[in-house]
Amino acid sequence: MIQCPVCSHQNEELALLCVSCGSFVQDRVPTLDFFATMWQLIEFPGAALKRIVLAEHKNYVLMLAMFFGISVGFGLFWSAHAGDQYSNIIHLILAASSVGFCIAVPLFFLMTGMTHGLMRLSGGRGAWRNTYAMVGWGLFPFSFTTIVVLPIELAAFGLLFFSNNPHPFEVKPLVYAVLIGIDGLMALWSLVIGARGLALAHSVSLWKSILVAVLVSMACMTLLFLGAQLMLFAS
Repeated sequence: MIQCPVCSHQNEELALLCVSCGSFVQDRVPTLDFFATMWQLIEFPGAALKRIVLAEHKNYVLMLAMFFGISVGFGLFWSAHAGDQYSNIIHLILAASSVGFCIAVPLFFLMTGMTHGLMRLSGGRGAWRNTYAMVGWGLFPFSFTTIVVLPIELAAFGLLFFSNNPHPFEVKPLVYAVLIGIDGLMALWSLVIGARGLALAHSVSLWKSILVAVLVSMACMTLLFLGAQLMLFAS
């Protein structure tokens, strides 16, 4: 609860104006600064998530969704061992990036819709725009995966990273294990950030938001697995 500095009335944590006298109980957040918000999510995630909820304009959400989509596109090609069907890494990069760009926005809105529906069913009171913001900013670890980890994977393995003959683990086991481990940690971090943000935005317990985040993640992973199997069948 936040106490109004004018009339001392107790207001909800995310209130901007006092319900009793109409005075501002906390600072307005017109827009979000991308790098400042990302850094704050690393240092003080609770404060950063609250700032995202309070922001009048939910900046950069679709950009983060695009990074996520590209990461998913390359993940699909990795799961389908697409490196066995390509002779040139540039062609694979272009194909995986194109797939990522095409699925990014539809996949993001599917995730947002599923998340918002499940949060409302579990007693959440947050608005769609806050679910949209939390799902989007919860994906920010994938920007690190796409910008930093993926280029290292491509440089270290090339087409072999997407191949099963031989498997990249057989070529450079330690490097492969470390890089895949980082990918996994980024996905887990994304889940934790998203769940914590949803709990704040919808005023529900953390375990409820974690359950919703896990269910949505499992549903999306199932869809992506089916997509990878379809790619294998088509090849």
